[in-house]
Amino acid sequence: MLIERTIVSRHCVGLIVMLPCLFACQFCFAQPQAKNEFTIVQQDGRNNGKYGFIDRTGKVVVPFQFDHAWDFSEGLAQVELKSRKYFIDTTGRTVFEAKFDEVENFSEGLCAVNRGQKIDQNNGVVTNPGRWGYIDKTGKLVIPLKYTHAENFSEGLAAISNGDKGAFIDHDAKIVFEVPLRVTLDFHEGIVGIFYLTNLAYFDRTGKQISPTLKYGTKNHSFSEGLVPVEINGKTGFMDRSGKLVIAPQFEEAGDFSEGLAPVKVRGEFMTRCPREPSGYRDSFRMIWGYIDKTGKMVIPAQYAWAEPFSEGLAAINHCGEGFFIDKTGKKIALGNYSHVSPFVAGLSRVYVGTNEERMWGYINRTGKIVWGPFKYL
Repeated sequence: MLIERTIVSRHCVGLIVMLPCLFACQFCFAQPQAKNEFTIVQQDGRNNGKYGFIDRTGKVVVPFQFDHAWDFSEGLAQVELKSRKYFIDTTGRTVFEAKFDEVENFSEGLCAVNRGQKIDQNNGVVTNPGRWGYIDKTGKLVIPLKYTHAENFSEGLAAISNGDKGAFIDHDAKIVFEVPLRVTLDFHEGIVGIFYLTNLAYFDRTGKQISPTLKYGTKNHSFSEGLVPVEINGKTGFMDRSGKLVIAPQFEEAGDFSEGLAPVKVRGEFMTRCPREPSGYRDSFRMIWGYIDKTGKMVIPAQYAWAEPFSEGLAAINHCGEGFFIDKTGKKIALGNYSHVSPFVAGLSRVYVGTNEERMWGYINRTGKIVWGPFKYL
């Protein structure tokens, strides 16, 4: 998933300062993303334009009126107007005002909220964690503000901490198991990745550690389709839910399995040299991406500068200044001429055409039709 389609939560950004090298943007976007039927856009494509929402046909379903907006989750989206936070429904109707300093998205009917958190604007360090609790979909505080850290619910559990003591709670705020933690990757397929100090380990719902203790890398993943990429001694392989390495660490990098395949990066035998650009610049690289199946077999040969996991039947490829899509046979799908493409989400892909001063962007549907834009990239 490319950064264009990823909206990193403010809560996650706030935690970045707690684990310096880990919390690059990649940490947050390596996690699986929720599917949304609506896409956030800005009026006329301007960076300073008001935010609204479109559907997969490009129709404006929630008018442009907000200073900031976040994805819909469970029928509600968080928006901000004149420094006040609200939740709206899919018609754009205000459901309630969220009168808290920090507000997450809804998950399993609950939303983590905070009062009192202070962040040093010069370096991003959390100087006062405040207190976190949870509200329901009416805005009622149903779990009191009592935690120094709280995360979204996933598969019935949420990570919380008070000072140095970490745990997972259920919807009644009952502690299910205790474990030292700083932040987690949420439960996926019954397994959660937990970060503590400089380490990462995976645990099941009983609190049993199912993986060896790992060093966190530049990207850290949750389970997807029964497997998770893990980095060991500088190489990446795949681990199953029992903690067994079923694909040996051999790749320079890897993405999640999706629709039966996973993108992996390997060192090419030769240097790849891209065609020279009009400016005279010519890109070159040795590391290339391809796709493996669940046996570890390379089924789409490594040849691309960048490859995304499959989404809605297609994978976004960006290579030597060209963005395009492939199917699961590796066949290039002609949807238009683009300089960059992002994965399809809710039937739409954000694409770019042109370069430098002439660069334009918009959203296309699965037929390649531009449903929103194109707009000049500012």
